[in-house]
Amino acid sequence: MTVQVYYRKWRPQRFADLVGQDHVSATLRRAIQQDRVAHSYLLCGPRGTGKTSTARVLAKAVNCPESSEGDPCTRCARCRAIQESRFMDLIELDAASNRGIDEIRNIRDRVNLAPVEGGRKVYIIDEAHMLTEHASNAFLKTLEEPPGHAIFILCTTEPHKILPTIISRCQRFDFRRLSSRDILERLRSICVEEGATVDDAALATLAHASSGSLRDAENLLEQIVVAFGGQIGVDQVRELLGEAQGERAIELVGYLAAGNATAALGAINRAAWDGEDLRQLHREGLQLLRGIMMIQAGAGESVDVAPERLRALEEMAAGTSSARVVRCLKLFGEANLRQDASLTLPLELAAVEACLEPPPQAESPAQAPASRSAPSRPRPTPTAAAAPAAQATGNSGAGDVRRTAPPAAPSPPARPAPAAPPDRPAADERDAGGDLPMRDRWSDLVKALSRYKGRRFNIGALLRDCREQEILGDTLVLTFAHKSHMERMEEELDDPQGRRRVEEALIGSFGSSYQLKLILAGDDGSGGVPVTAQSSLVRAALSMGARIVEEREQ
Repeated sequence: MTVQVYYRKWRPQRFADLVGQDHVSATLRRAIQQDRVAHSYLLCGPRGTGKTSTARVLAKAVNCPESSEGDPCTRCARCRAIQESRFMDLIELDAASNRGIDEIRNIRDRVNLAPVEGGRKVYIIDEAHMLTEHASNAFLKTLEEPPGHAIFILCTTEPHKILPTIISRCQRFDFRRLSSRDILERLRSICVEEGATVDDAALATLAHASSGSLRDAENLLEQIVVAFGGQIGVDQVRELLGEAQGERAIELVGYLAAGNATAALGAINRAAWDGEDLRQLHREGLQLLRGIMMIQAGAGESVDVAPERLRALEEMAAGTSSARVVRCLKLFGEANLRQDASLTLPLELAAVEACLEPPPQAESPAQAPASRSAPSRPRPTPTAAAAPAAQATGNSGAGDVRRTAPPAAPSPPARPAPAAPPDRPAADERDAGGDLPMRDRWSDLVKALSRYKGRRFNIGALLRDCREQEILGDTLVLTFAHKSHMERMEEELDDPQGRRRVEEALIGSFGSSYQLKLILAGDDGSGGVPVTAQSSLVRAALSMGARIVEEREQ
């Protein structure tokens, strides 16, 4: 005789047996008591939360002649036939493998036939979101006006993929992810019925590992009972689940919170050498870092971990800053182990970057120096030699295509800086922002924006096309080699979020914000586009992002 697995053997047979879905079971029981059962239902929610089981219980309840308070008796011939999957008036359709229009036409042709064994004919369509668009459209009329003896129950984990016209024709019930406490109680009762001795700590670990799915928890329980039998403790559960690295995850998170990159790298590599699952280590590390963040935010009651782990997380939360924890959580969460689960490099990079000290906060414009030295490139105009400090006024808007004369310098401060001598250092020696050369500050700015994608384009990539940079008072003049790149930069600066990001990067790299003026090379006769650009072939190449590196006379 074939032995049934736990999740089938202990499937709920009455509404009272459903776990954690009281809002659904209570409504359906009252509908049956008042004889107000709808002709179509939509049951949606995460996997393993009881959608299909609820549909089968409802099919029993509407056909059971001895139902009590909306619950089926589970003893009559009809209830037993449904439990044994031999009731002719219960039709279950897996839409994942029967998703075409022919299957729906078959239902439409047979739905008008009267029930054979019971009083109502029930159609359960599982994974209803897998129906094709044509099949869904063909199903609409039948779903809206079925014969009085027919009930349609659609079950899905992805209701957003179902046509809104189908959803509007159904009574919708959203199933909730089960809590660890509800799953623990259910597993405890199954252990009593099966005669298995499992510690509560082990059951709690199984409940937590199931991620709110009772079916997954029951499968894990059966695995652990078959694997070990007898007295089962938390160590056996962790061994079966591959969570023997649970202590390793605690160790790794402790090093990350303390900023100890050397020890964190050692923990990752020891886990790899011991053959542990790095993906599981990654997942557990993220869960523990999240727990620390929740504890620091005052939401420790929402952390669903074992008591001994909770105490360890509380100690870590008290010994590190929330900014470091959030930084570790973000960087560690970006590690990608999908390509090769045995590769340690993604975790190592994330650990090292998380342990590095974040860059110092740039001083605000109000704290900027009261005066700035001469612009980065010597100008023949004496007013360009010294300029007052620039306040963070944001972007001045898109620059003109034609280059205009430099703006008049504001009135000098009480003690203006003397004009630069003719032999002053060039722009690559020092600049108005401080001791760093202009090229280094510009490189820092481009690097800071290279990871930021604006509304349409990557701003750092656009700035790499900037041929020259010049500070004129409170204005940073950017000379672009290509008109298309300049226009794209103007478009990004028109976006408030992009403008704000550029201002923050300017403050971080130059120590203050500047108004930006964008011009095109050659509009004032300096650094113009080569004559060869007049060729249609060269213009086509330039429009696709090419640049002229050398021009030779014929």
